[in-house]
Amino acid sequence: MNNKKIIIISLFYYEKTDNIRISTVYNLLKEKNAEVELITTDFNHRTKKKHRKEEHPADITFIPVPEYKKNISPGRLFSHLIFAIRLRKYLKKQKNHPTAVYCVVPAVTAGIAAAGYCKKNQIPLAIDVIDLWPESFIVISRYKKILSLLTYPWKLLAIKSYRSADQLYAGSADYARYAQQFNKKTKAIPVYLGTGVREFKKQISQSKLILNKTKNEIWICFGGMLGNSYEFEIILKGFKLLSEDRKNIKLIFIGGGQESDKILKFRDQHKLNIEVTGFLKYSDYLNYLAHSDIAVNSFKEGSRVAYSYKFNDYLSSGLPVLNNVTGEMEELVSHYNIGRNFGHSEMSFKNAIEELLDTPGLLDEMKKNSNFVATSVLNKETVYKEMLNNLLR
Repeated sequence: MNNKKIIIISLFYYEKTDNIRISTVYNLLKEKNAEVELITTDFNHRTKKKHRKEEHPADITFIPVPEYKKNISPGRLFSHLIFAIRLRKYLKKQKNHPTAVYCVVPAVTAGIAAAGYCKKNQIPLAIDVIDLWPESFIVISRYKKILSLLTYPWKLLAIKSYRSADQLYAGSADYARYAQQFNKKTKAIPVYLGTGVREFKKQISQSKLILNKTKNEIWICFGGMLGNSYEFEIILKGFKLLSEDRKNIKLIFIGGGQESDKILKFRDQHKLNIEVTGFLKYSDYLNYLAHSDIAVNSFKEGSRVAYSYKFNDYLSSGLPVLNNVTGEMEELVSHYNIGRNFGHSEMSFKNAIEELLDTPGLLDEMKKNSNFVATSVLNKETVYKEMLNNLLR
């Protein structure tokens, strides 16, 4: 054990899930023999249930917060505020101060609480911007102007948290450029989520799920939360068009969420070969991906998304990706030929899939390219190296 103690702060932590930001940093720091404490909420955002504290290591601290049912709701904002208030009280009680604090934002209120503690005790603060709040909520709303006005104080808090950082990281180059505007004392460093193919294979080996896939069937999958920031209408209508001529294709939504009922209603109405799995253990989720042939990364038009967790899961699975998000994921898809970018229409989606299915050897070529990107370009040990060195110096 070295003499470095790092406090990690994050709203989001999921059991037995390695491929999220906070689990990656937590595990990599421990591999470097640092003393680590992860402070998070006792509420699992994904399952909407309380964490079972007894199932987790002793160095994970769960702060109690109110539960909420919807991702975009006053209840969620209230829960985040309570976390920040209780986090501030918890940090004030610390007797042995850490050598550094690493805080993931959102929530920006947690960033403000961490900044106050670090400033008072002269502790280096690392802020990691994995999403832009409130901007991400505004772009998918019909009431952009009103929301921009109402959330302006929230935006000021976000700016204050970026400005407070002694080390500034972001989940993409786009987010890094944005945060850099408000902090001139340090360089904003983009750090992609990173892939861990070895852990991926280990997780799949732990899955006991038996999947029955016929020999010639093509599985097209969408993985993760079925929330309202994703563009499902294009996928469903495009798949309906495809199904008129092809009987060997299946569309699988590997996950659950508030849009599940709409998807199932569309399936039943048009009698389509669509499956919604509901929430699964991470190992079972990856097992589904490993059996799939094509993956879909689709967000609503105008969404400010630079990089998504599911994108890395897809690449770790060696899957070609159909993507409609502009920016860095679009560039990766094109540069490494790991899929196709499509527009915000069902015909564009349909045509992209047909190209992959009708061009001999194209799917196999893209699968090889996805594997290369996962094992080399986005390997965790490579993309997190600078961040880890800075936190442990």
